[in-house]
Amino acid sequence: MDAMNPIELDGAAVSSTVAFTGRLACMTRAEAFEVVRSHGGTPSQTVTRQTNVLVVGELGWPLLDDGRPSSKLSRAGSYGIPVVSERRFLEWIGKAVPDSLNRTYSAGQIATLSKLLRGTVEELVRFGLLNPRGGLFGFRDLASARQISNLFAHGISLSEILRSVKEIRAWLPEADLSNLRLHPAAHRAIEIEQPGGRTDKRGQFVLPVNAPAPNADALFEQAQAAEDAGDIAEAERLYRVLMKCDPTDAAPPFNLGNMFRATGRKIEAEAALRAATRADPTFAEAWYNLSDLLYQIPLIRTRGPIGAVRWT
Repeated sequence: MDAMNPIELDGAAVSSTVAFTGRLACMTRAEAFEVVRSHGGTPSQTVTRQTNVLVVGELGWPLLDDGRPSSKLSRAGSYGIPVVSERRFLEWIGKAVPDSLNRTYSAGQIATLSKLLRGTVEELVRFGLLNPRGGLFGFRDLASARQISNLFAHGISLSEILRSVKEIRAWLPEADLSNLRLHPAAHRAIEIEQPGGRTDKRGQFVLPVNAPAPNADALFEQAQAAEDAGDIAEAERLYRVLMKCDPTDAAPPFNLGNMFRATGRKIEAEAALRAATRADPTFAEAWYNLSDLLYQIPLIRTRGPIGAVRWT
């Protein structure tokens, strides 16, 4: 199988022979095996020529101690077995919202929130580093764009990012910037964050690092997932945590304001959207949504302490 062009599968794959590698974020390996059985499939402890699909867990990278790909991943590549992400597996079993349903950002919003030029965003789409559908982008695209913006700020060129992603996909076929944590390194190189430390783009571990701090992009994705699931209280909590962590990031208050507006909490929506415009005064969509909201809020006639009329 060509790692750059993975075979397209649908939900029927879960009823075939399914193997797993890496550590799953959503469930234990035993639970995953039981899910496959309940869908009429056959879970496999190993990868053989009879395996139909290999699922890569999002928490544990399928690497050996020396940083090389695990034997399962290597065999899948040599046998031409499709390799898919844990998120794809969750979509198949109805436990995750399909990625196409979470695309709400325009190219302009992606550019504004990631501090990239609009032309750069379009270039990233052409190179396959961002993946819009119907002209809209999802949060994973925003996370990818922000990583690229950070790498650019450290002097790393687009050509080096492209080379690195290509080499990473040689040992992790379905990898993209949305499920990688890339960091600038010395001599304008790139390192990849792993549970056991950082590796270079070929999967070789470099000097160990301390456990990473909570990742803002991961918290943002959790907030958006909670919002999609209708858990407004949890989404609000996470968005507010992000607003405190980085008051200069317009994305959390923007999403929070839109969520409040959709649920009829107009006063709180106004406060959140104003916070988004303070964080980024050039964020046109935040100004537009704020103006539209204010237009819809009726004026209330009140009297001051000495009878003077004022409007609020």
